[in-house]
Amino acid sequence: MHRISRFTSLAALTLCFACVGEEPVSEGTGETGGAETETETGDPGEPDADMDGLSDEEEAELGTDPNKADTDDDTYWDSWELNEGTDPLDPNSRIYVGYWPYYPDKDELEQGDWSTASHSLGSQFPRDSFLDQHGDEIEIYDFANYTNNSTGSPAFLIIDVAAQWCGPCHGIADWINGVPSDNADGLEMAYPTVREKIHDRRAWWITFIVQDINGGLPTLADAETWYAQHPDDNIPVLVDDEQFVLDRYGSSQFPFFFLLDPTMAVEFWANAAANEDPFYALALVDQYLE
Repeated sequence: MHRISRFTSLAALTLCFACVGEEPVSEGTGETGGAETETETGDPGEPDADMDGLSDEEEAELGTDPNKADTDDDTYWDSWELNEGTDPLDPNSRIYVGYWPYYPDKDELEQGDWSTASHSLGSQFPRDSFLDQHGDEIEIYDFANYTNNSTGSPAFLIIDVAAQWCGPCHGIADWINGVPSDNADGLEMAYPTVREKIHDRRAWWITFIVQDINGGLPTLADAETWYAQHPDDNIPVLVDDEQFVLDRYGSSQFPFFFLLDPTMAVEFWANAAANEDPFYALALVDQYLE
């Protein structure tokens, strides 16, 4: 996979991307070959045919399929569901209602927190949970190292900083949803591959609602309303209910975008004055992301 190197200057962004290696697969939806391995819950050497972290004996006791990592086909491995308290036999009991990704190795990432949050290149976005449009608490680091797309390359994250009162923010949401309009036509001409990359999940588009209709603290109702206005099951709509995202990563500009890399580090942040293109983060995804 090619990516923007966090160690290059902005001028060098037009020249190349640095290479990163493949990350461990974080999607487990199909059948896998048999193996005898150490499992998360079993003893070393116990057979684990589907390599999902549950031994075949444990799966027999649970009633899950020992030859299928995701017995109920809800995109979450059986062992993940047990860890999170959902039912691996019931597709309606799943980790996230919105089928967002789950990254079991997120504790191994460099951890960010709000006390050190910065939009400097390479700094870690804080690890935190946010309400989504379905009322779920979403662990933001579950979007790290996502590879279930056409390229198999870890997905970058476009962070959309939006406000309920902001007309242009709604216009951007219509465009990314594919709603025809003069505004959408202009955005499509400016960033012709971005929508395709979002819906192929080569990049995640994550909308943070940072202000309500009056410019105050947003609530779950704002995310629900946004989703009703711009229904797209590819896009998480998260509530910045304490305005931490707005305070640490916002701009005087609405809408505003910045990029996170697959490990949740800041890949690009700049205010509108830094470039002639006010949405330069989108331009980077359009021009450089595979």
